[in-house]
Amino acid sequence: MFNFGKQDDDPKKALDKASNALNKGLSGGLAKAFMGKDFVNQANSAIQQGNQAIDSIQAAQQVAQTGADAAAEVVSITDTGATVNMNPVVVLVLKVTPAAGAEFQTAAQVMVPRIAIPRAGDKIKIKYNPANPSQIAIV
Repeated sequence: MFNFGKQDDDPKKALDKASNALNKGLSGGLAKAFMGKDFVNQANSAIQQGNQAIDSIQAAQQVAQTGADAAAEVVSITDTGATVNMNPVVVLVLKVTPAAGAEFQTAAQVMVPRIAIPRAGDKIKIKYNPANPSQIAIV
C-alpha cells in the first residue's frame, strides 16, 4: 500500500534518489543543518564515485559485447588505489595486436579480479573499441 520495503533494482536510480534526498528539499536542508556541510560534501563525493563506477562498468560491458578482438601483452600495470567490489582498479599499458590491423600501444583504466591480477609480460585476450582504443574489456 505504501511501498514500504519496495526495492528498486537500478543502482543509478538509487544514487539519484540519494542525491535528491541529500541536496534538495526539507531533507537536504535538515542534512546540512544537523550533519554539517562537510558530511554532505563527503556523501556527495561517494555518490559521484558510485555513478562513475556504474558508468565504467556499463562502458566495459558495451565494449565486451561489441568490441574488436585482439591479443595484448601487458607492458606495465599501476594500481590506482581504488577498488570496486573488493577488486582493484588498475592502469594497464598494453601492446595490442588486433585480429585485423596494425599493432598499437594503449593505456586503459580497468577493474581486474583480485585473484587474477595481470603482470608485466602476461599475454591476455581483450576486446577494444576501435574508435577509442583506451576502452577495453579483458575477456
